[in-house]
Amino acid sequence: MSDGSVAERVIKVFAAFKKVEPSEIKMETTFEELGLDSLDGLNLIFELEEEFDLMVPDDKVQSMKSVAEAVEGIQWLLDNPDQIPTIPPPPSA
Repeated sequence: MSDGSVAERVIKVFAAFKKVEPSEIKMETTFEELGLDSLDGLNLIFELEEEFDLMVPDDKVQSMKSVAEAVEGIQWLLDNPDQIPTIPPPPSA
């Protein structure tokens, strides 16, 4: 796991994704203000999943509309790992 708070790490992912300085990303910044379309949003979720080594369930993705909501969602997932659905292994042949 990388160093830094969840908020710092989420902001760093957003900044790298948008190719801007982290100082330009604020907690209250919305995805709309960042100019993210639905494909960007999906790619950003993949980046966050990789950064935090977790899977973001679809219902959590739908509720994330700002940097603060993304931070809250990631923090909740980190605090409640038993609530995250797991992907079943593929059936053995």
